[in-house]
Amino acid sequence: MNAPAAPEFFRGHLPALDGVRGLAILGVMLCHFMLRPLWPDERLWNVVHSGWLGVDLFFVLSGFLITGILIDARGKAHYWKNFYRRRLLRIFPLYYAVVIITWLVIVFIEKAPDRLQGYDSFLWFFAFAPNIAIALKGEWLYHSHILNLNHLWSLAVEEQFYLVWPLIARYLPLRYLLLLCALLLHFSTPLRHYTDHLESLEKGIPYLTHSVPAYVLPWCRMDGLAAGAFLAVWLRLGLHQYVPYSRWIARILLVWMAIKLFDGMWNGATQYQFTVSALCFVSLLYLALNPHPKALVRRICENPVLRHFGKYSFGLYVFHHMFQLVWLRYFGNDLIAQVQSGALPVWAAQTAYQLLAFAGTYALARLSWWVLEGPFLRLK
Repeated sequence: MNAPAAPEFFRGHLPALDGVRGLAILGVMLCHFMLRPLWPDERLWNVVHSGWLGVDLFFVLSGFLITGILIDARGKAHYWKNFYRRRLLRIFPLYYAVVIITWLVIVFIEKAPDRLQGYDSFLWFFAFAPNIAIALKGEWLYHSHILNLNHLWSLAVEEQFYLVWPLIARYLPLRYLLLLCALLLHFSTPLRHYTDHLESLEKGIPYLTHSVPAYVLPWCRMDGLAAGAFLAVWLRLGLHQYVPYSRWIARILLVWMAIKLFDGMWNGATQYQFTVSALCFVSLLYLALNPHPKALVRRICENPVLRHFGKYSFGLYVFHHMFQLVWLRYFGNDLIAQVQSGALPVWAAQTAYQLLAFAGTYALARLSWWVLEGPFLRLK
C-alpha cells in the first residue's frame, strides 16, 4: 500500500500545480497557433490540433483547487466574502478590461455597432454569459474583424460553477459531495447527447453530433470540474490511504486514457471523450501531487519553465485567441502564402508562426501582469 500523503501536501500553494497550469496553457496556445491551411489531412489535423484539451485540464485543476479551498474554509468566518473577493480580484480586472477594449474597438474603430445585436450583444459578456449566448445562437459569436473573444466561454463556465459550488461545498457532507462529483462525471456525456438531440430538433436535421451548445454549456462540461472536485474531496477524506498501489493505478489510468484520446482524435471522437480527458487529467493531477520530490510527474510539473508559464497562464489564455486575427493579418497569412508558393516548407512556416504569435501573446501577458493583474492580486 502506498504511504499516505502528508495532509499539508495537497493544501496551500503547490509548485507542481503551477506547472500543470503551464502544461494546460501551452497546449491551448499550441492548438490555436496551428495554421489550418497547412494541414489538409483531416486526421493529422485533429491530432496536431488536440491542444484544445488544455481547457479540460484547466477545468480539472479548477475543480480541485476551488473545492479544496471551499472545504478547508468550512466553518471559518467570512466564508462567502473571502471566496468571492479572491475570485473577483483574480478574474474580473483582466476579463472586463479586454471586454471593454473590444467593445470600444468595434464601436469607435470598426464603427460597426450594428453587429452587437441579439446573441452577439456585449451584454452577454458583461453578464459573464457568452457561453449561453453561443449555445442559444447555435454557433460562435461574431463581433470584430480585429479582436476575438469567443474563447471566453470557458471562463464563463467557471464563473457559473463558482455561483453554485460554494453553497454545495459548504453544506453537503463530504461523503455525499464525493458521490455528487461521481454522478456529475457520469451524467455529463448523456447530457451532451441530449443537448445534441435538442439542437438537431431545433435545426430540423436527423441527428447532430458535437454541437456547439454541447461544447459550451456548463452542465455539459462538468466532467473536468467534477473530476477535480472528486480528487479534492477524496484526499481530504483520506481515502487514498485505503487504496493499494493508488499511484500505479493512476499511472495506468493516465496512459490508458491518453491512448483513448489519441484514438478519438485519429478515428473520430465521441461525446465521451470529455469524460476520458477528465479521467486522464485527474490522474495526471494526482501524480503531480506525489509527496515524493523525485517522482517523475511531480518533477516534470515543477519544472521552472512550466511554472513560469503557469504564473502568467491567465493572461496568456485571454490574449492568445483575442489577437488571433491580428497575428494572421500581420504574418500568418503571409506565411501560408509562402508555403503555397513553395518558398517555405510547412514546418518552417508553422514554427515561425508559433514563435511570433507566442512572443506577441507573452509580451501582452507580462504587460497585463505588471499593469493590471499583479496590483489587484496583491489586494488578496
